[in-house]
Amino acid sequence: MHILYVDESGDPGKHKYSSPHFILSGLIIAQDDWSLCLSNLKTFRKSVYTKYGLNQRTEIHASELIRINNLKKYQAIRKTNRINILKDYASQIPMIFCNSKIINICLKVEEFPEADIFELAWSRLLQRYDTYLKKDAKDKGLVIIDDTDSIKLQNLQRKMRVYNPIPSHYDNGSYNAPINNILEDPFSRNSNQSYFIQTVDVIAHLLYRKEFPKGSLKKYGLEYQFNKFEPILLKRASKEDSLGIVRK
Repeated sequence: MHILYVDESGDPGKHKYSSPHFILSGLIIAQDDWSLCLSNLKTFRKSVYTKYGLNQRTEIHASELIRINNLKKYQAIRKTNRINILKDYASQIPMIFCNSKIINICLKVEEFPEADIFELAWSRLLQRYDTYLKKDAKDKGLVIIDDTDSIKLQNLQRKMRVYNPIPSHYDNGSYNAPINNILEDPFSRNSNQSYFIQTVDVIAHLLYRKEFPKGSLKKYGLEYQFNKFEPILLKRASKEDSLGIVRK
């Protein structure tokens, strides 16, 4: 069994205050590696407590570490050290999850004026996860998500189990490739109760910082942190991108 933990960055809606992007990052972990990964995450969190004073039970939330809105416990840690927590996390992820793979979807909303961005991004992610399960893992898998539109995602996944048209490489047509290696509907997990969901939150946010670097944060080098994940990126997810990021 394999597990795909997923978190998002940005807003799939199209309204006045929506973000210009929608990102999904998924971390694939084999069942046999899960316990060791959790143990290593706990060790990392102990080191964060020793070095920065962040309690092991306090959620790591990437955007809050950069700019505090809700997690007031972060106020005891100065901003430079909060960003260093993110940098340390980015450095550790390829070692903690050395046998895992990361899939990334990054869509610029303006490039898909007619599309449902939520469905488009999730269909791309589920398709690539199912392909990985069939061709690489030769196994079945589950999906665990943080806070998202779970009913809409459930309906999308159920539809893709039956009908999932894929463009043919040999002609202008398509063929049906149901995503039948993903079991059950997606499971929701509160991020403050899961180190794994917190990990994909960091991955997704650092991809956002890479794609849309903010001038005021450039002095911290946040736009370079995502590249640390290169050893475990599923680059076959997109042949058109050197890091395998799916952009269309």
